[in-house]
Order: sequence, then C-alpha cells, then structure tokens
Amino acid sequence: MDKQSESLILAIRSLPVLPNVVMRIGAIISNTDSTVEDVVNALKMDPVLCGKVLKLANSAYVGLPRTISSVKNAVVLLGQKRIHSLVLGTSILSTLALPQKTLVSLYRFWKHSITVGMIAESIARHLRRYHPIETEDVFSAGMLHDIGILVLGSWDPLSLDYSIREGKRRNEPFYSVEDPMRSHTVVGNALCDHWNFPDLLKQGVAFHHTPHLSSGANGMVCIVHIADIMAHIIGFSTFDQTVVPEPMQQALDEVRLPIERLRVIADDALKNEKQIESVIDFCNVPM
Repeated sequence: MDKQSESLILAIRSLPVLPNVVMRIGAIISNTDSTVEDVVNALKMDPVLCGKVLKLANSAYVGLPRTISSVKNAVVLLGQKRIHSLVLGTSILSTLALPQKTLVSLYRFWKHSITVGMIAESIARHLRRYHPIETEDVFSAGMLHDIGILVLGSWDPLSLDYSIREGKRRNEPFYSVEDPMRSHTVVGNALCDHWNFPDLLKQGVAFHHTPHLSSGANGMVCIVHIADIMAHIIGFSTFDQTVVPEPMQQALDEVRLPIERLRVIADDALKNEKQIESVIDFCNVPM
C-alpha cells in the first residue's frame, strides 16, 4: 500500500464515531431478541429524528391513504433495518463534507443510491421463491453501496475527479480506471470496518462491481450489482455522462429474472420518483 493510500485509510480511521442514536439502533437490530419498542425508545433520544420518521411514514414513499401518528406504527411500517440505513445515510452526510468544486453532486449521488436501494428491494421481492433474502437488507445494501465515493470526494477529491474524467475519456465505467489501492469499493469497505457495519452491508459496498468475489452474500450482492446498472440505464446515474457498465452474466444467472421483468421493475422506479424524493428529503440532501 502506497503512502497516499495509507493516509486515506488513516483519515477514515480518524473519523468520529456514529451518533449515539445510530449506534443504538444498529445494536438493537443486530439483537434477535430486540423489539419494536426498543427501536422506538432509541429514536426518542432524538426528537428531530422521530419527527422525520413520522414524516417519511406519511409521505409518498409509503403512499398510505391514512395518517400515521404513532412512532411505533411508523417503525413497523418502514421496518427497523430500513430506518437504520436511513439514519446512517443522514449521519454520513453530516460527517463527510464534499468540497464545492467537485464533479460529484450530493443530490445526484443520493438519488442514484436510493434508486438502487428501491430497485434492489423490488428485485428481492420477485425472488422470494429462490432467495430467502430480507428486502430491508437489500434496500440498505443498495442505498449504501457507493459510500466510498463520498469518502473519496471528502478526502481525495482530485483523485476521484481524475477517475471520473478518465473514464469518460476512455469511454469506460469510472470504477474500471480507479487506482485499485484506493478505489471507492476499497475505501468504502474501510469505512464499513471503522463504523462496524453489518457484514451484509460490507459485502454490498465491497463487491457490487465484482459480485463473483463476494462470500456468504452472493445472492444479495448480485441483486445490488444489477440494480446499480439498472439505475444508470434509466438515467439516475452517479455522475454526468457516465458510462453504463455491462452486467455480469453470473449475476444475471443468479438473479434468474427475465429481462422483461427487469424492465418492468426499472419502469416502476421511473414512475415512483416522488418516493425517491421523499427519502432524499429525509436524509436532508441539498439540491
């Protein structure tokens, strides 16, 4: 590992710990004996966050005709792991600040990430017969798969911008021209280690471009891999004029959904842009 890569990893390790409410919710959902009331009590540590959860439960993201006025009902409706991934997203935004002059747009980044989470979740629902994967896990992995880009944008923006420009120049996906020692998947995985992310999330972050290298979560990583590409195809890409990567055949074989069904899922994501905007609002993403 070169000195620049070492300094980047050290910078990640110097980041502050996550807020207490985020760590508490993470500990709760990892405990199989925990209850909805445990999550509700953790949320009550942060009244602002409680209000945001209620707002999201009553937004276009859920689309219920009735009003949800109880935090407990909102937690049941949204799901504990989904709430955890959303508060993680909010914490990441407040921790990793991007410089004003960069090729990365926070709004565009989170729109892509949330779209990937929603598409991945939809694919997982269609695969329940073959893959007993929890849809909330898939949503979380999809939403957080590119967090390494924010790390690079915060700590090494020149390197990130160079990879974006070079990918366009070569007409290749940007990740294929990254320095392998400090790619967005490598530094994203380092952030997962620093913040003690669950293994499923780490797998999605580290291997969403190389699902054949994942272990123990191959089905979920293949779903995130395909959802990531689908989000690019429908125009919700991470960067302007980015090159859309080709899906790996192994991932398509693992997912086992016909292309026609994947097209329907992608079309639904386009129609549900208000849902995506509701989640963006929850995470306080600047326009």
